[in-house]
Amino acid sequence: MAFQTKTIPVGQLLLDLQNPRHENVASQKDAIRALIDTEGHKLVVLAKDVQKHGLSPIDRLLVLRSGRNYTVVEGNRRLAVVKILANPRLAEGTVIESQMKRLSGEGSIPVEADCAIAPGRKAAKHWMELRHGGEAEGAGVVPWSTLAANRFGGNPGREASAAIRFLEQVEGAYPKNEVMQALIREVADNKLTTLGRLILDSNFQQRAGMVSSVESLAFEFPAAALEDFFEQVLTDLATSVGISSLRKKPDRAKYLSKTPEPDPGKRKSKASPLSESKRQKAKPKPPKRPAKPPKPFADLSVTNLGERIENIVGEFQGIDIDLRPNAAALLLRAILELSVDQYIAKKKLSTEGRLRKRVQRALNEVDSTRKDERFQGVRQGLSDGTSLLAVATLHGYVHNPHFHPGGSEIRAIAANLTPLLEALNNDL
Repeated sequence: MAFQTKTIPVGQLLLDLQNPRHENVASQKDAIRALIDTEGHKLVVLAKDVQKHGLSPIDRLLVLRSGRNYTVVEGNRRLAVVKILANPRLAEGTVIESQMKRLSGEGSIPVEADCAIAPGRKAAKHWMELRHGGEAEGAGVVPWSTLAANRFGGNPGREASAAIRFLEQVEGAYPKNEVMQALIREVADNKLTTLGRLILDSNFQQRAGMVSSVESLAFEFPAAALEDFFEQVLTDLATSVGISSLRKKPDRAKYLSKTPEPDPGKRKSKASPLSESKRQKAKPKPPKRPAKPPKPFADLSVTNLGERIENIVGEFQGIDIDLRPNAAALLLRAILELSVDQYIAKKKLSTEGRLRKRVQRALNEVDSTRKDERFQGVRQGLSDGTSLLAVATLHGYVHNPHFHPGGSEIRAIAANLTPLLEALNNDL
């Protein structure tokens, strides 16, 4: 359905009293106050950007006709800051009052906006869902990965550039390794230059059989032979290994000596890109649509842990975690806590301590040697509270407004919890 486009004066644009960002309100003033309550300082940041750059030329406001005026159903934050900049009294008595008054006198304020006119809310709903409802398998707004953002952002330094090239190869070589994919994102966000320093080291390049040139990055081992090594390095960087541990060459050599060594017998005479080496092993297949990532806990049985936990796992399995990551994160934490507590109760173990302590107690019971590789991710999360796999991360998804789970993170955490949940269930 084609929507009419039109440039409309700001004075004819009304805020939506039914904006999903807040509860329904009765007036335009209430709508602005509700947005200030929910968005706070973000509106100041947006106002500064609007004054400097104007309204985005690639994002029209989506509006509905309302008599001689138009109600904005998409773009209320932008409209609100323009109205407050034009009349700072609209922010009186709020946390952003003084900042908006100061900004009001510092630059130009848009007086009109490019709009798309929808015939009704039902027609507008589809486009609003695609913008705010997640990637929708590609139909919605797909945010840039950290690697894409770094490529776009200008000229990264030598170490960051090397790390980006390396992570691109690893990302493409192990698409089904959910833990690896989550670790790539975390390292790209927080340890890019540290990774770059490590992979530029000759000891790393020798261990990985890595051959680097200006044009390409290739490896003398097939991707499968390097998977454990790369996963260990990325796990360490995402959790416990920082720049201070890798600053000097002897430090890097010492660290690398403790990582999994690729099988020397699988070293090839000619280096090739990781993804290429994997393709050479596979028989050519006709193109097909990319498969959805497997659902977490798809084959998990928790019948011995009780009907309540079994029901929650069933609900978790039915959620599209890419569309409902917050709900999935809450259920994931509930599954872990209830399973551990049920196991502890049936085994008559001590119930003292916070969840992290109880998880550790249950893990020690099913893995008395503390060496079973199936539980490596869980042990890592217990030892490092800042890890993606930490119990504290699950707590953050429930209590911390700054923690935002994503589908890949949920899959990675669930993949690491699955062996523990299976072990708890089977030990009863």
